[in-house]
Amino acid sequence: MMSDKKIKFVIIGTGNISATYFHAIKNINEAEVIGFVSRTLNVPSYLKSPGKFEISDSIKNIKSEFDAVIICTPNYYHHINAIEAAELGKHVLTEKPLDITAAAMDMMINKCREKNVKLGVAYQRRLSGDNPFIKKMISENKLGRIFSVDLSVKNYRDENYYKSAPYRGTYSIDGGGPFIQQASHYIDLYCWLFGRPGKITGKTSRFIHNIETEDHGVAVFIHNSGMIGTVTASTATKPGFPAKLEIYSDKGYLIVENDEITHWDIPDVPFPKIVKSKNKFTGSSTHIVNDTSNHEKIIKDFINAVKENREPLINGEEGRITTEVILEIYKNQIT
Repeated sequence: MMSDKKIKFVIIGTGNISATYFHAIKNINEAEVIGFVSRTLNVPSYLKSPGKFEISDSIKNIKSEFDAVIICTPNYYHHINAIEAAELGKHVLTEKPLDITAAAMDMMINKCREKNVKLGVAYQRRLSGDNPFIKKMISENKLGRIFSVDLSVKNYRDENYYKSAPYRGTYSIDGGGPFIQQASHYIDLYCWLFGRPGKITGKTSRFIHNIETEDHGVAVFIHNSGMIGTVTASTATKPGFPAKLEIYSDKGYLIVENDEITHWDIPDVPFPKIVKSKNKFTGSSTHIVNDTSNHEKIIKDFINAVKENREPLINGEEGRITTEVILEIYKNQIT
């Protein structure tokens, strides 16, 4: 029976983020990694016993049986990897963002639908810390009429980060700068909590890095309800700061840092028990994920979606919304 079957994954890409998924799957009894795809046949440095895994330059050449892929390649290649996997009848879980253009996203969504395979996107911030509680409070209208939301994703990346791979900071492969890279997780969280904005404007620029894309910018979201949202995304703000979400309503306010509520003043609603995160990310120069717990949640949901023949928590259509919003920020620049 499918419910008893261990789901076998091939990880496409062998960079830093692939290590996160590999270690996450090691903690999941219902899953295992059987191989990797690397265009250069690179053997991941984190494998203690590399001989146990197939390493191939294409999933078409993987000889072992497997059920699904996890895409850990640069952003532009997501649709290429997804379409190739779907053609083989393999389910697809991709690292964020879904892809970098509307056309590419449509192709991968349509191909996965056509081949009847699942397509999931790893926007794990939805499952992190106090975020599910905040979503519940908003859904139940416990916070009142929200009129202002300020999201700040002020990271810092040094020149070595951008020099570490030729695609970093490019439009053709990355798709943009910190909005589509570092802030993508939180823009997805924003849209999940507050809905898609009705009008989007932005101003982005490049200040301290020798790259093609922006390294700092601000977006303004106007919602049909009248709510105003602002988003700051940066890799230029030294030394890097925790992601912060401020929510203001006619009842009061709350402030969230690193997905944990730090300030709460909503009358008649008791201060919630805070979920402490293991990963104290500060927005500094490191982009390595040490805590895999939220990735484990995303992978477990994806496995259950395959076994139960349902949609993953964040499917292709959901993931598409976040990229569309980011593309609108880039398109609607204030002059």
